[in-house]
Formats: sequence, C-alpha cells, structure tokens
Amino acid sequence: MGVRTDIALKLIRGGFKHRFLMARMTRIPALGRAMEHVFFDEDEMIYLPKDSVVRSQATMTIAIDREVGRADMVMPSEVVEHFLRRSRYIFIMDRCMCRSSNHCEHYPHELGCIFLGAGAAKIPSKFGHMATAEEAIGHVRKAREKGLVHLIGRNKIDSVWLNTGPKEDLLSICNCCECCCLWKMMPQLSGSISSSVSRMPGVTVSVTDACTGCGKCVADEVCFVRALSIDNGRASIDGSMCKGCGRCVELCPSHAIRLDIGIPDYVERSVQAIEPLVDLEKE
Repeated sequence: MGVRTDIALKLIRGGFKHRFLMARMTRIPALGRAMEHVFFDEDEMIYLPKDSVVRSQATMTIAIDREVGRADMVMPSEVVEHFLRRSRYIFIMDRCMCRSSNHCEHYPHELGCIFLGAGAAKIPSKFGHMATAEEAIGHVRKAREKGLVHLIGRNKIDSVWLNTGPKEDLLSICNCCECCCLWKMMPQLSGSISSSVSRMPGVTVSVTDACTGCGKCVADEVCFVRALSIDNGRASIDGSMCKGCGRCVELCPSHAIRLDIGIPDYVERSVQAIEPLVDLEKE
C-alpha cells in the first residue's frame, strides 16, 4: 500500500498544475466517462458557507414569515462538528496537498484535510495522525479563523490516491482556499461531475441594488468557480455555478452581495444528505 500511495502522491503533486487540462478532458465523452468512474463515481459533496458571513448578515425566513434572529442561528460549521463527534476514526493530514502543490502564500499549509470512517484508519502515518474529535474540532475551528471554507462529503479521488478501500469507507472534510482549491477546476469539468458538488440546502447568494459594478468580485481569486460576471455595469451571479461559500459577500466593498438562508433546518438537511454516504461507526 505504501508504494502505491507514494506513486499516487507524486502523480497528483506533479500533475496539480495541469488539473485544468485534465478537467477539460472529462468533457470528452468516452474518456470523461472513464475518468468519472475511476475518480468521481457517485461523489456527493457540500460546500458550507462561512460562519462569519452567516453570523454577520444572513437572515432565515421560515414558512410563517417569522425572522429568526442571528443569535438563534445554527452555524454551517455544526455540520462538520456533527460528523467529527460521530466518527469512530479521524485522521488529520499534516499538510494541505493542494496548497503545498500550488505553493500557496495566503493560507497555512499545515491546515490539511480531515478524513473520517474506516478508511481513515488505513491512511499511512507519514501523512498525518489519528486524532480525537476534540482535536479535530479545534483543527477546523482554526481553519475557519484563517478564512478557509469547509467542503464535506464523499470524494472518491481521496480513497483512490490514499488507497483506503471502498469509497463508502471514507468521508472527506476539506479546508479550502480560493487560490488552490482542487475544485477551482469545476468550470472545466463535465456537468455530471461538477453537479456532484453543491451548496447547502436553502442557501442563496444574490446581488442587491447597492452594486456599483466595480468588478472586484470577478477577480481570479474571489470566486473559485467563476460564478460571477459583470453584465451591463452590474455584478451577476450564475446560480447554477455558485456554491454558496460566501467569499464574495465578505469581499464586496459596497456590501452589495447577500447570502440568505431560506429554511430553518438547513443544517439538519445537510446532515441527512451526507449521513448515508459513509458508515462512520464501521470498524
């Protein structure tokens, strides 16, 4: 297992700069189907909005039009902490492979991914260490404090390169930055693969009349999926591409972009979507 993992790691690191080309290859019918089967088969992942964005401005309106105050809100990160408390095995990577491969200068490299489930127990110790739920919760909180965004779900490519067995044995928690996130290649991926990564249920991002069309939101390192554009002097969001992370909300100088949550049980629905993917209590 060690030799195979070493080879996979070298290939991934060496090929990281070519990931956009490889993503475009998934649009070639026969080749794309093969790549999807090997690396992305039945993936399902959810981007969580930044707690800081939800805390500062989001309003949840429930069916009877009663607004829930900010103090009563459940934060998106509670989805991550729910699964950390439930998993029998937790493995923390010592380094973020994406940031290290891309030589990121904006965020700490040591805030790596966390893997849960029986597959996590098979990850070689040279990549990190087994951890308690309390340590892992501290790790993800530190990641949020540094401005990173959580992505959680089943990502088959992780079980492939780490050689952890069936994809159903490994749940991934990524701490993503806008400059190096692997899923920055999403605009180039085939539709069937890119659709496996979604926003939290009930989350919408919109542009208000306060927009001045300054263009800062369309900078390369703001929206990693390129969901934003300037049309007729005003920012526009492609709802089919937006993953609801909230980066643009924080960075808009005119406070013209809003993130809203339309359902009160958005955390519960996210948990329900992720729970069937991996049996976290499996030996």
